[in-house]
Amino acid sequence: MRTKRAHPIVQLRASSGWHEAGVGRKTLVMALVGMNHPRHYAQQVDKIKALAKLARGPDIICDLSLARPGKEAPLWRVVIQESCAVAACLPVYSATPRKGRIDPAELLDIAIEQMEGGAGLLTIHPTPSEKIHHLATDRMVPCTSRGGGLIIADAEGRGWKEMSAYLKILPDLTRHARHYGTALSLGAAYRSANIFDSCDAAQQAEIACQIELAKEIDSQGVGVIIESPGHARPRDIKKLARLLRPAGFPVMPLGPIPTDTAIGMDHVSSAIGATLFGLEGCAQIIAAVTREEHTGRVPSLESTLEAVLSARIAAHVVDLHLLGDDSEDYAVAQARALNNTCVVGRRAGGCSRCAQACPLSKRE
Repeated sequence: MRTKRAHPIVQLRASSGWHEAGVGRKTLVMALVGMNHPRHYAQQVDKIKALAKLARGPDIICDLSLARPGKEAPLWRVVIQESCAVAACLPVYSATPRKGRIDPAELLDIAIEQMEGGAGLLTIHPTPSEKIHHLATDRMVPCTSRGGGLIIADAEGRGWKEMSAYLKILPDLTRHARHYGTALSLGAAYRSANIFDSCDAAQQAEIACQIELAKEIDSQGVGVIIESPGHARPRDIKKLARLLRPAGFPVMPLGPIPTDTAIGMDHVSSAIGATLFGLEGCAQIIAAVTREEHTGRVPSLESTLEAVLSARIAAHVVDLHLLGDDSEDYAVAQARALNNTCVVGRRAGGCSRCAQACPLSKRE
């Protein structure tokens, strides 16, 4: 669902009500869960339950599962059952490619099942084209998107002679999304895999395509979000913001990760990049990136919570700047001043760090 405004406000359905995403609204945070094998199911359910209990937990939880759980409920359904967060998922991950080909009818059926079941946000990848793909061949890494890669493989298998699977079903998909009140997120199939491929011709062409598709979907009464970019150095973050900002649609950056050197610490680099992008008015939803992003390991429960809290700090800094939302900061500053200590929760001055040299306790 979307609200008609100069800057579209997208309403995201959750079991507890609606979350709003857009310019002038608080920055949302999305957590990521998912499994590549059914044996990981219980671990991911534990993550969802822990995220639901987190005091500053995510507004959205996205199921990135490539494996089906068997007789158990899919993780996106668990999100709806166990939390107040918006359940998000990617229909293409549940499709069964045959010799690399994706059946558009199956893809639509999966999307309808997810929307009918209560998913508030579906990420789709309708942008791959022969033209953009040709531009991406000059990159160090042409494609780093899993969902986008599946659509690209299908299109290549058909010799780029047909519309992509998502474009074929887009009218029906949009109609059902309007009926069920589900928002669509336009995935970045050609998001940059490193800072050197950022803001190149392929990425700029895809952003232009995303904006045009967003306008079309929005005109049909469906909420739409644009995902972009991936990795981007600080100067490119500004350039990309200039491309995305005028359209006014909510943006969900995947990062952006501003350096390729933060291996094992990408929850930090991503929070920095998201803050920079947010200050440019282009991060209405921040995806929480874990420290395992480029290590090849499955994120642990602890690092998933850590990623959400890191993203939440980035979101707050953005809101502090754009919305003037300083009430929490004032409460912390006031407590420190009144209690003569920088340690929040203490009722007396002094601590073991500064000992007798504490300048705040000297005020008592």
